[in-house]
Amino acid sequence: MKTKALLVFALLSLAACSDGGDPVDRSKTIVRGVNYVGVSVTDLDRATQLYAAAGDLKFVEENVLSDSAALDALAGREGVIAKSRLMKSVNAQIKFMEFEGSPDATLAMPAVTVNGPGIAHVCYQAKKETGAYERFLAGGATHRGSRQMVQLSERNPVEYAYAHDHDGIMIEVEHVDVAALNLPEPPKNDYRLRHVALATPDIDRLVDFYSVFLEEENPRRFGWWFWGLSGEVFDMVSGLKDTEIQMAWFQIRNMELEIAEFISHPTELPAEPRPVDAVGYNMIVFDVSDLEAARVKFLEAGGTLVGDVEPMDGGEILFGRDPDGNLLGMQVVAPSLPVSAQNFEGNGT
Repeated sequence: MKTKALLVFALLSLAACSDGGDPVDRSKTIVRGVNYVGVSVTDLDRATQLYAAAGDLKFVEENVLSDSAALDALAGREGVIAKSRLMKSVNAQIKFMEFEGSPDATLAMPAVTVNGPGIAHVCYQAKKETGAYERFLAGGATHRGSRQMVQLSERNPVEYAYAHDHDGIMIEVEHVDVAALNLPEPPKNDYRLRHVALATPDIDRLVDFYSVFLEEENPRRFGWWFWGLSGEVFDMVSGLKDTEIQMAWFQIRNMELEIAEFISHPTELPAEPRPVDAVGYNMIVFDVSDLEAARVKFLEAGGTLVGDVEPMDGGEILFGRDPDGNLLGMQVVAPSLPVSAQNFEGNGT
């Protein structure tokens, strides 16, 4: 079992060190990239200070979200107001949101944990010498599994760790020893956002959905048919005993979408989707070329629409939920606007 895990992690580590070369020409698909991942926090200043110091996120802009029928519906109450702060890495963005007046029941909801269900974490990839993981811990984050980072394969110089921020929101950190890779041309940047991760009770169902919606028929997959990925190193990172998982990845131009099913620790979907103002990652907003075409493709894939098209971020957005209830935004904005996924030269490679 250990040999199998190390072999698989050799493959995973190689992928983690690459630029995630997109097998799909996103100039020809409806979904062209990821504008941002949304996250609801209890203290906007504290959250953005942590991620700026440890993850090297840069301030882009600050706004107030209000007078949105979609946000009201997603929160289950009227008059929703949130302060938002858009922060960016070299390839993708996070929109931090602090909501006003959330009900006690919503405030009491814990952030999504390692095995979901829902949007479980965002991965921060950094050169080892940055000390990004230790900077997160020094800033108030707490480790999830092993206190020490775990090198999953001796063949590849990549270390992994999970941590929780002040709100319990999960972060993955990947440290890459770039010098040990002997690359002909090392990465230009010290930090990047590698992926946003979904934890699901049914990976096949979600892969089928995103294969249609993202127009990517053959995502990378590890652990399928009659076995999952397992081993001591998985336990050390996940903080779960006897972890066994299946995984898949879609490359969406500037950011990856990771999907994981924890076979060993089955995930149950809630009776109702999480309110948009519950603490944790609350949405993935995709850059689309045409809203009507995105609507058709989304429904064809098996998604459920939430509300109608409305203005947001200087463009227009349409919300929907994937088969697990994860909130997705389909957004058309001018490439020159700050939220656009088109702003990242070389996608941060």
